[in-house]
Amino acid sequence: MIKFFMKRSLFLILSLLILFLFFIMVKSERESRVDIQFNSESFIEGIKIFHKINGKSEWILTAKRADIIENGEKARLSDIEMTVEDRGMTIFADKGFYDFTNKNITIDGKVTAKKTDYSIMTENIELDTKAGNLRTDETVIINGNNFSLQGKGMDIDNTEQKVRIHGDVKATFNN
Repeated sequence: MIKFFMKRSLFLILSLLILFLFFIMVKSERESRVDIQFNSESFIEGIKIFHKINGKSEWILTAKRADIIENGEKARLSDIEMTVEDRGMTIFADKGFYDFTNKNITIDGKVTAKKTDYSIMTENIELDTKAGNLRTDETVIINGNNFSLQGKGMDIDNTEQKVRIHGDVKATFNN
């Protein structure tokens, strides 16, 4: 009977010792872990952004790729196509930025806007989506069926349907 208690006691002591060693190993493993923080950016391929006012779609922006930057507040867009449905216009650009906070769009580089009876070409535009305003300080070229217009800088106010060319305007009208 004493052998039985000794074996049982020995088994209990060994079990406790193994359990104790296991806890020490787990604790030392936790302490030796290194927290890795990734500085890389996230991205989305094939993004589509809808802008609606009172349930009505104002415009749809699609981009081949959106790199999420600045803690998720902005997206760097590439291969942009923006359709303004009620105006029947499509805007094409190579690259730009979308601000998720204020929903503004900045396009860097060449921009082409096409409508059935005219097209607009410029560079580096800023689009205030809440106010419906578009602005550029770059050269603007507007080609229509019977006219061509070139100038420096442009403001478009969509709410009042006004386009203003800032300066150096040259216009050609064809009959």
